[in-house]
Amino acid sequence: MEFTNPKLVINGISTDMDERILRGHFSAYGEVKHVVINVRKAIAFVTFVDPSKAQISLQHQHIILGRKVEVRPAKPKVEIGKRKIFVGGLPRSITDEEFKGYFEKFGSIVDAVVIHDKETKRSRGFGFVTYEAEESANLVLQTNFHLLNNKRVEVKKVTPRKEMVPTGFGFPPHYYDPYYQTYFYVVWVPIPGFY
Repeated sequence: MEFTNPKLVINGISTDMDERILRGHFSAYGEVKHVVINVRKAIAFVTFVDPSKAQISLQHQHIILGRKVEVRPAKPKVEIGKRKIFVGGLPRSITDEEFKGYFEKFGSIVDAVVIHDKETKRSRGFGFVTYEAEESANLVLQTNFHLLNNKRVEVKKVTPRKEMVPTGFGFPPHYYDPYYQTYFYVVWVPIPGFY
């Protein structure tokens, strides 16, 4: 099978990393089309012109600026459309395996993730499931509520950002507030005497 993904993820980069250094390192394997670096997150992305050069670079160990970095293929962006669902009201004690196990019975899953608090590592009470087929997601969505670990959870279709109806103020009609761990709907109300 031919390797078709020209993009790589580089984890564990040095804080001294810059585009010139990274481009220079990976140019030894082939022509580099694009380099993106996020030093704060210690991650970078390198895109080759020829996908086979990305595959060749994966066969080698990489030490850049004296630091061994992890290099792997980037997950290609796939249009999820109507295959992804939101699951809310999850029990705080739910494990990723229990979550995935329940939703697997509706069809083959590409990804299932319970969102956890970064500090406490406990479930934040919601997650997402992406199915291989739209039919599987539709099967789950036939019922608004499911019983998972003796708790009633709600399922909804995920609406991609590009399909959200704009409010005319440059932001979506609702937004997620991590402090309150909930979605807020934006409503414009004129204030008398404010103008």
